[in-house]
Amino acid sequence: MDKFKKWLKENKKRSVILGITVVTVIILIIFTIGVVKFLMPNTRKNIYGERCSVTKEYPVESDRKEKIEDFLKDYKNISLKSFQVKCNLIDIVIEVDDKVSLSTVKKMGKEMLSVFSKDELKYYDLELMVKSNNDESTVYPQMGTHHKEIDGSSNDNFIW
Repeated sequence: MDKFKKWLKENKKRSVILGITVVTVIILIIFTIGVVKFLMPNTRKNIYGERCSVTKEYPVESDRKEKIEDFLKDYKNISLKSFQVKCNLIDIVIEVDDKVSLSTVKKMGKEMLSVFSKDELKYYDLELMVKSNNDESTVYPQMGTHHKEIDGSSNDNFIW
């Protein structure tokens, strides 16, 4: 300790400059961390907020995709391409032959709601994306949505 005091007395200017430099560096580090925390989002939070808490109580059955595929076997030239559950949203992508009319697809969509349970229709929104196997189709793609129950009532069809 005595050596340190002796060095401070002999090098007063250097000691002051060194002290100011250390304090400045510490302040800059704290400021940089504060700016980064302010500008960067907190990625640990759920992007859906609290909307998913209800759907955890009413999970979509794991065999739902197979049930939809079985349902679509009754329709020629229509096949399931994708089925995903994201929080309270169920995304369904189907591919149709360009010959299939939009009215047939709309009828199929309404009947497909029977594949889902009442709880699923009550708590989940459904999106039905209809793509054509022909990239130059003038009718497709089309999208239908079925909203979950609002104020105790639910619609019985997709909105196109």
